[in-house]
Amino acid sequence: MMVKWLLLTIAALLAAEVAALVAIASVIGLPQALVLMVATSLAGVAVLRHPGRTRIKRLHEAVTKKGIGGLEATGDAFLTIAAGFLLLVPGFITDAGGLLLLLPPVRSWIARRFQRVMQRKPPGPPDVIDLERDQWNRTPDRQIDGSRRPGGPS
Repeated sequence: MMVKWLLLTIAALLAAEVAALVAIASVIGLPQALVLMVATSLAGVAVLRHPGRTRIKRLHEAVTKKGIGGLEATGDAFLTIAAGFLLLVPGFITDAGGLLLLLPPVRSWIARRFQRVMQRKPPGPPDVIDLERDQWNRTPDRQIDGSRRPGGPS
């Protein structure tokens, strides 16, 4: 089900990118629109190459050492890398998203939202309850109606 929605989203983005290219090309001309698209892709390479290289290294170290908590701590680096990838992908809509992610206020707003989502506790009882060693003990499987429970000792 999730794959279906992902494919539909990609198809919708592709259709929107083609429509945006046609609209921009009708205003500034097709050669200029293509040059602009190549220029933004080169800007994406520059973002990933220069500041992105050190940020990719910091992000990798933080995530491997701290897991998802490391992603929270290096949200700015992650969003800058995402901006570079969005600029690298040809298309004006993804370029607009990449340019927005390069703005510090947008990155900080997204990072704050991500932190709120990560700190939110799920409703209902927890799936796992941690007990201290003296708070539990093993008991043998009980027999019900003279039959053994599945998975118990034979």
